[in-house]
Amino acid sequence: MASPVSALVDAAKPEDGVFSSLRRRLFLVTTDDTPDALMRVLGVASVQQTRLRAVSAAPEGQHMTIRLEIDDQGDDRAQVLASRLAACPSVRGVGFGWRL
Repeated sequence: MASPVSALVDAAKPEDGVFSSLRRRLFLVTTDDTPDALMRVLGVASVQQTRLRAVSAAPEGQHMTIRLEIDDQGDDRAQVLASRLAACPSVRGVGFGWRL
């Protein structure tokens, strides 16, 4: 079972206006290090119609850390994506915050 979703809110949260075209969300996902873990996470992102801007994955012991940078679609969409990622098989934790 995945750990609860946690929102990592950065103090430098961009406001509407000046930074609106630059707003990005960063999701950090910890999974079991299985051959299909990355594809499962990317599948969830695809179904949720996110616009990926950067993806990286690295093994860490028995786990894998996956970093997804996406265009911001609002707080509600970020919460939905985080909860769907957390429900994905082999996912152990999900955190997200802002990226400029």
